[in-house]
Amino acid sequence: MGKTALITGGSSGLGLAYAEILGQQGYRIIILARNQERIEIAVNLLNEKGIHAEGISVDVTDEKQMAEAATQVKILSNSLDFLILNAGEVTPRLLCDYTSPKELKKDIDIDLWGVMLSAWNLTPLLPDGSKILMTSSGLGLMGAAGYAPYCAAKAGIINFAESIRRELLFRKIGVYVACPGDLDTPQFENEIADQPVWMKDKGYPRKALSAPLVAQSILKKCKGHSRLLILPDPTVKLLNFVLKILPRSWSRLLLDHMVPRPH
Repeated sequence: MGKTALITGGSSGLGLAYAEILGQQGYRIIILARNQERIEIAVNLLNEKGIHAEGISVDVTDEKQMAEAATQVKILSNSLDFLILNAGEVTPRLLCDYTSPKELKKDIDIDLWGVMLSAWNLTPLLPDGSKILMTSSGLGLMGAAGYAPYCAAKAGIINFAESIRRELLFRKIGVYVACPGDLDTPQFENEIADQPVWMKDKGYPRKALSAPLVAQSILKKCKGHSRLLILPDPTVKLLNFVLKILPRSWSRLLLDHMVPRPH
């Protein structure tokens, strides 16, 4: 029997790129996402390319829905060889511009709680020697004005992944967390469209990388048990290097002048 990969947020963008690459490598693909129409489009696209793919509509932040989805996954496949926790959302907005606690909590719920809940429900289906990949962001390495909940959630994913990695070392399950930069995905297009004026005025040039190429780079690095962070974007690699070598006060001052902020 072939291997199975499950991808949350797999109906578009980076998640769909993961699905296509792994499907071409012989994995059976299970997509978890919210929008049923997008799931059907993605599954049909993969099937047309000869990839065995199925989809389940689920809100990864909903406890009942995730439990039901895990039951459906177990029916489709007794085990998962590759679990990719990729579902996410980003809202570019100042803290003071949120109009309700529910709105403020949205990115945390989807980007962090959704990853934790998905891992809790689906990790029991992983055999020894399998893999988990979580998607964080370059903004998981720092705090950026206008992205406070998002940065908090993505930083939380890094520490959550590191904890799970140590918990699963004895089972030889590889755990990785990718921190990509800007990608040419529908999410990035929506983010740019929703940016406040001050961010657009002061923003540094943002070059979106190819999602399929970045997905390929990330998957190639999902090997062994000593690696945790995967940094596929040269800009994010530079950021990580600066944060490591400079005293925190120096790197903070440098980023104050480089990263957009209200004026």
